[in-house]
Amino acid sequence: MSFVVIGGGLAGLSAALTLQEAGESVELFEASDDVGGRVRSDYIDGYILDRGFQLINSGYPEIKRLEVVSEIDFCKSDRTIDVVTPFGVSSIGDPRLHPLQSIHSPLGSLKEKLAVLTFMGAKSNGAISLRDALLASGTGNFYQNVLNPFLRGVFLSDLENIDSAYGREIIKSFIVGDSGLPRAGAGALSEAIGARIENIQLNAPIDSLAQFEGKKIIVATDQFTASNLLQTHEQVNSANSYTWYHSAPRGVITSKRLRVTSAKSPLVNSIALSNIVPEYAPDGVTLISSTSLELITDEQAVTEIAKFWSLHARDLTLIKRYEVKNSLPIFAPGQSGIASAHVRGNIFRAGDYLTAGSQNGALLSGRLAAMESLLN
Repeated sequence: MSFVVIGGGLAGLSAALTLQEAGESVELFEASDDVGGRVRSDYIDGYILDRGFQLINSGYPEIKRLEVVSEIDFCKSDRTIDVVTPFGVSSIGDPRLHPLQSIHSPLGSLKEKLAVLTFMGAKSNGAISLRDALLASGTGNFYQNVLNPFLRGVFLSDLENIDSAYGREIIKSFIVGDSGLPRAGAGALSEAIGARIENIQLNAPIDSLAQFEGKKIIVATDQFTASNLLQTHEQVNSANSYTWYHSAPRGVITSKRLRVTSAKSPLVNSIALSNIVPEYAPDGVTLISSTSLELITDEQAVTEIAKFWSLHARDLTLIKRYEVKNSLPIFAPGQSGIASAHVRGNIFRAGDYLTAGSQNGALLSGRLAAMESLLN
């Protein structure tokens, strides 16, 4: 029996590749003009613009399993973040690399920082939220100053909406591997995986599964498209996000670090991407990526970005704004866990909404769906 995979995001690519490596005949259908889904990059006037800010974690188990990092000219990002506070900018990094900085950072007491270890080693506590679990561990001011601002950008949601067991596993994933970006943009990851797949049909939207009668089908679209195709109704809530790309004269920002703020702001983070990967911007300018969880005007975005970096608004030129619908699934307290890929008969599904809201989660869901379809 041959296989069909619908959707060329990371989940679909992983499913198709798993089936192909198992010796099966598989055809992948992608509605747009290239593979990648949310992990794609656009090339505009000499800039590389990822479709929403994202870093790739080279230590993710699925990425390591694919052995793909060596193919994408990977540039590591800094393992330190900057936090904008009412008293200036403070930095805190991986304590394994910067132990003294971590100890002496004014962003929280030593006891509060050590409480993160307590949280990491704790057992799952029913349907408690990530916020409540972190605070119950004794993180106190360190939560308010660092953990909450940083993790809102990771989960694209307030932490009271996130299941603590799920959140703990995502946080643990930061410990292994390095985060960074390919020189050709985040989309290079999707392209490298897609290049391994023999039969991909682009510009091929699928409106009905009836045409694939007699074949095994894996629907690896976003969950809302999947619900329409599969005529199912259960859904995980998802977050929308908005990413602005601005240019600034080279040299006005020298930092390579992700920047967050402990003050109230619609932005969850900002970063000078071309300071990490020079290819992201033409000579003489710096490309800045900034993300919010709510839609604000371009003028408001400029004002906030200028505050983040202590710039004049006139230094910033808008390149493009992306609205990323359904950026990540939101696993509410009590909702974590890997769901079965099997829908009915010869029909299966894949997507990060079944596993975890990350590149690893998407890749894992595709592989698990393929394996389940092979056994069914």
